[in-house]
Amino acid sequence: MKIVGRRVRSLAGSVLAAAACALLAPAQALALNVGDTVSGSVELGAKQIPLPAGKWTVAGLGSQQFSMPEVGAFGTIRSAVLTLTRDDRVVAVLEINANALPSADGWGRTKGCAPEQGQLMLINRYRTGWETSCQFLRPTRFGLDTPGPAAWEQARATLRKAKQTLPDTWLTAGFRVSDRHDLIDARYHISPALLLGPSAPARPDDWSAEATKTDPVRQGAVQAAAAWTSGFGAWMERGLHNAVAEPPGPLPEAASQPPSYADLKLAELARLHREGRIDKATYDAQAERAKTEAPEYKPNTSVLSNSVRKNISFRSIGTIVDYGIAYLVTANPYISWGIALTLNATDSVWFVLNDQYWDDYYAKLNTHDAERLVDFTYIGEFVGAEARL
Repeated sequence: MKIVGRRVRSLAGSVLAAAACALLAPAQALALNVGDTVSGSVELGAKQIPLPAGKWTVAGLGSQQFSMPEVGAFGTIRSAVLTLTRDDRVVAVLEINANALPSADGWGRTKGCAPEQGQLMLINRYRTGWETSCQFLRPTRFGLDTPGPAAWEQARATLRKAKQTLPDTWLTAGFRVSDRHDLIDARYHISPALLLGPSAPARPDDWSAEATKTDPVRQGAVQAAAAWTSGFGAWMERGLHNAVAEPPGPLPEAASQPPSYADLKLAELARLHREGRIDKATYDAQAERAKTEAPEYKPNTSVLSNSVRKNISFRSIGTIVDYGIAYLVTANPYISWGIALTLNATDSVWFVLNDQYWDDYYAKLNTHDAERLVDFTYIGEFVGAEARL
């Protein structure tokens, strides 16, 4: 009996060991290495980064030389550079930055998402004390001779060894998505040739807002890239929470295709249809509507602060009331208007100062800072003058 018991225990131990190996195998398979080919999404810092359709190659890996005590103990900023190639040409470069350990007090925003920084397009989907979701489009200039972060230095060596060529100018779709704990900072550098097609060699390299306004073809390419960028933000937000279940659609190209903001909804509609939750007629009708839907954003462009606007609204009525009361007492319209306008001027100052004081007071009760700039070392440099589509 003792021998049988030992054999049973030995068999149980072997089963447990095999199970442990089976559990560890996927984790090891997910580890990125230079030269790996990936598609659909890639994991970095325990977060998913969506990959537009195609086979992407991991060209470089590294960590950022970044230090900011205000962020807390975040471990390190992991970086990766991936490339998408056609023949021997690189048509897209993706640079990713993601934190290794969760922060306790948010990540702020990137300078690329601040107004008036030369963007061809800028959308702040939301920005609270901790949560941020922003997309921007800007022309960027870099090549194999351009220095950059550690991951890019490794990628340059990889690309030189493979004898692959790069354009000098790119349209960069940038994304910053973060919550209280985690961050994804991704920049998809897209070759203009992908958007222009056969007409690319005949077009100049100047992709500033002023230059593209005079060229309908380049302006159309910018608009296509902007539409793709505005929709791809939804994929980035899902990636932050490891919820990318379907592969995204392709990068924007010269050929006509549904915009990226339709990709995610079309995939979800297809899943609902497969599961029998919606019938064929409903699926067909909603799929057609999804292809024409476009996100609408109405950013606050007012030059007046909230306190000033509230004061204008309040004092417009208050001045009339003050005039009425003064007229009942003085029975003189000139004196009444003098009293009402004097109260308007003095009370407006106190109203705005009081409102701003209490806004600032309650904001300081929270330790997070949505306006804190958190930037890393990126590939290349932005070029061009500011304009918004």
